[in-house]
Amino acid sequence: MPRPARTDTRVDVVIAVLCGVVSFVILILPAPVRERTASALRATLVAPLASMQAKAELSRRAFLAHDDAVRVADSVTLRSLRLMGVEQENAQLRALLGLGAAVKWGFVPAEALQGRSIGDDYTVTLSAGKRAGVEALSAVVAPEGLVGMVEHVDQSLSIAILWPHPDFRVSAMAADGNTFGIVQAHLTQGAERSLLELRSVPLRSQLKVGTLIVSSGLGGVFPRGIPIGTVMAELKTAETWARTYLVRPVARLSDVTSVFILSPARVRAGIESVWDIGSAADSAARHIGMAADSVVKQFRTSADSVTKKNILPPADSVRPDSVRRKP
Repeated sequence: MPRPARTDTRVDVVIAVLCGVVSFVILILPAPVRERTASALRATLVAPLASMQAKAELSRRAFLAHDDAVRVADSVTLRSLRLMGVEQENAQLRALLGLGAAVKWGFVPAEALQGRSIGDDYTVTLSAGKRAGVEALSAVVAPEGLVGMVEHVDQSLSIAILWPHPDFRVSAMAADGNTFGIVQAHLTQGAERSLLELRSVPLRSQLKVGTLIVSSGLGGVFPRGIPIGTVMAELKTAETWARTYLVRPVARLSDVTSVFILSPARVRAGIESVWDIGSAADSAARHIGMAADSVVKQFRTSADSVTKKNILPPADSVRPDSVRRKP
């Protein structure tokens, strides 16, 4: 707390005069007496002041060292975040290159411009439209699998509905082709809102947990063989004539930044072999991946050296009334 201002300066004047008189007296004393007096003053009055000054200097140095350590830690943290972004972008690039090499033709690449307003979890804006050859009711896919379907097309942009949309449907089957059904959104609240349902499965067909569900190709919108999700469990419903299964989607929409829009001709030609495990990337993809990995390793080495130096702790079937083209 600041000391209250004095209204009378006489005390300060008296103290200053006394200090001056004492100094004068000490100066005129004989040398032996003056030395003994100075030694006594250093031991009684000056020593605590010198100790306080030394402690203050140590505190100042400690604060400065702490600030330096914080700056280094922040720098390493920032580099680590950038490194994770580089690794994620590198993985997405290689996946897109592999998918493009496998599809080969009949697709339009586009950026998924996701918003944050109400309803944006059901739809996405794509950075490609009629000028790029995009048509309504075209399948939208990502390296992981099914994403959605184009609903409305402008000259340079298009709007696609995603699989969580209440009206989205896709004819599906088990990967072995023995069980068929219809996949739609799991309309519930909470964490399960990000799941799907495989409905209208015949009672005689029982699917095991982990079974891969893919598009069946029925309906002409989605080609056969696009991964949709994996079976999690069987749901108990009022439909006693069919089974319903809970399905975990293979594509996390929050991570989807780039997609491919399939042309009707490519859908008719079929893409069953496209999602064979990672064998589609060509030599160009491998070279780009190796170059990106080299950059990532150099970045990680730089971050590690800074850390050690500063000793830091370590749906094919769409209902006609559900998708309407916008004017």
